[in-house]
Amino acid sequence: MTSEDLRSELERIPFAPFRVHLVSGKTVDVTARTVAQLLQNAVLLLDPPVDPKDPGSYNTVSLRNIERLERLPRLAEPSE
Repeated sequence: MTSEDLRSELERIPFAPFRVHLVSGKTVDVTARTVAQLLQNAVLLLDPPVDPKDPGSYNTVSLRNIERLERLPRLAEPSE
């Protein structure tokens, strides 16, 4: 995986949620642009906090450990 591949998904307008598949078999969902920060050779992935008082946790994943990205369906917009 290259930084440009990941950057293009993060900068997509409108943003489309996607799943990161790691070579270990683990997956991480990126449901908002703000939960992933591209670093030089890695990506910082923030886990959503379980408790509002808890800042949550994070994972730093090397780009070479990302096998592929999978686009996820968007959540349905509420009807008016």
